[in-house]
Amino acid sequence: MDEFQLVSDSFGSGEHGEYLLDLDNRLGVVVECFLFAIPLGCRNDVMLHAKIASQGMDERSKRNEEYYSELNLHSADKLNPNQRFCISYDITAATSQPTDVNEFTQEYTYAFVDPPYPIRCSSTDEKLSRCSQAMTRLFGDLSEFTMRKWSTNWSNYFDAGNEWWGAFLWTLASDDGRGWWIGASTTD
Repeated sequence: MDEFQLVSDSFGSGEHGEYLLDLDNRLGVVVECFLFAIPLGCRNDVMLHAKIASQGMDERSKRNEEYYSELNLHSADKLNPNQRFCISYDITAATSQPTDVNEFTQEYTYAFVDPPYPIRCSSTDEKLSRCSQAMTRLFGDLSEFTMRKWSTNWSNYFDAGNEWWGAFLWTLASDDGRGWWIGASTTD
């Protein structure tokens, strides 16, 4: 399977990039997303979801490297490669299970509204409203997707979250060509 085209991400690029970046900057949301264009008619099975999971980790790793390059560019004290956090993973060690809309919605809502550092909203109702708006804007009708929840022991990306708050990875795939990688892992 060839690489899928990246359509949007939570780091500011593409169709939803500005919206997702604004959520992070304004509210402090820690859920990260990559939207890929998957071929129409592609068999929507575990292998497709594994490809989305793997390519999402590749993209997350690229963003990590870009962060350190930018940091080195603007810092008098340069970091050597041993001082940088490099994301590594082994997709062959990953496991996943199908998840339904209700379970995904419940877990995504937790990851969105209750990160280690509280999101900047005036009330619980506002948090839930922002989360609901984000889910509707990004995903539309969740029943259009097959969803898989992934284990969080196959990449050091998950280590910080596994220590305390939680780590999450979901892949969503639809027949209309949308493939989402949705991850979160952070600690205090």
